Amino acid sequence: MLGFVIFALVVLFFTVLVLIGKTNELSEDVAGKGMNYDAKSRWNGYFLLAFIILFFVSIVYQFKLLAPIMIPKSASYHGEQTDNLFYVTLFFMAIVFVLTQFALFYFGYRYNQGVNKKALFYSHNNKLEIIWTVIPAIVLAVLVVMGMRVWFQIFDVESRDKNAMVVEVTAKQFQWMARYPGPDGKFGHRILDTAHINPNNELGIDWKDPNSRDDFWADKLVFIKDKPVLVKLGAQDVIHSFYLPHFRVKMDCVPGIPTQFYFTPKYTTEEMRDYLKELPWWQTINPETGEPRWKTFKYELACTEICGRSHYGMQKEVVVVKDEAEYNEWVKKQTPIYTVPAPDAAPADSLKPQGPATTKSDKETKEIKDKKEKTEKDVVSVLTSGSAHKSSK
Repeated sequence: MLGFVIFALVVLFFTVLVLIGKTNELSEDVAGKGMNYDAKSRWNGYFLLAFIILFFVSIVYQFKLLAPIMIPKSASYHGEQTDNLFYVTLFFMAIVFVLTQFALFYFGYRYNQGVNKKALFYSHNNKLEIIWTVIPAIVLAVLVVMGMRVWFQIFDVESRDKNAMVVEVTAKQFQWMARYPGPDGKFGHRILDTAHINPNNELGIDWKDPNSRDDFWADKLVFIKDKPVLVKLGAQDVIHSFYLPHFRVKMDCVPGIPTQFYFTPKYTTEEMRDYLKELPWWQTINPETGEPRWKTFKYELACTEICGRSHYGMQKEVVVVKDEAEYNEWVKKQTPIYTVPAPDAAPADSLKPQGPATTKSDKETKEIKDKKEKTEKDVVSVLTSGSAHKSSK
């Protein structure tokens, strides 16, 4: 509502300006002065020139103001390549943007209407047309080749390390389910059918497979510095997007279509904090924590696909440890999904494994679902009792 009111006020403001201009023109016509279009054109030229100068000054100011709080350097190796490609593209685009926009507004100033000015008919210039066609074509071709090289390097399946760490991440509204293979390094088999996928086993894990017995849910993603990671992605409901901004990783999670992304972390969480604490903005105090910003820095996983009402809450912490030993210590502290049954308990394939850690939004969703189910049961109960009463009559 507030946005609509602001938009209406802006429209009203410009409408008033237009009406004031029309009123001024009519008053001059009534007074017999007529319109001095030469003078007005000259003033328009001045305004156009002033606008473009102020516009470029504002860009420089905004860059100076916002650059320190932009995302820091890449925490992955392939991210350095994509950053380099971005900066090269930005360099050429900035040159074209500045030249074309300045020329556009300068022409409005330089060639405004005047008594002693005469328009020149300029049909064409072969040399000029060749220049402004060939040069952009060469630049764009270079950028395309650079982009393709980076793309093929990132998605070169044959060159991937066969011993890469594999993590399985499944998205649903509004939660990331991160599954790790456990100490044996092997994932348990999944059976994707209605007989195995249920509220107690959302991923359809086959509990008869011994490899599934040590698999565990992770409340955060943990990677190892300099060890390649293959993240296997999936979704249960709508399209989500697996986004690790600090690692320059982004891949959609599509229901029914498995996707994956391969990358290698370059800096541990502590190393990134050591880098950030040397930067002025990161040295400032965060009013929410009362500590320097660098001290509370965390890598994060976010969803960049508008997936529903609680889309903003699909976040998970990401930690990069220094070596295998530190990672193995973390794995030992995790609890397997599979629970060993007691001698008189149900068979292994009918057990109810613990689910992944839920976020606040997931709990709220569960409460709403429970209330809905309770309401439906109450309605069924009332209808049933009513039918029974009628039949007794």
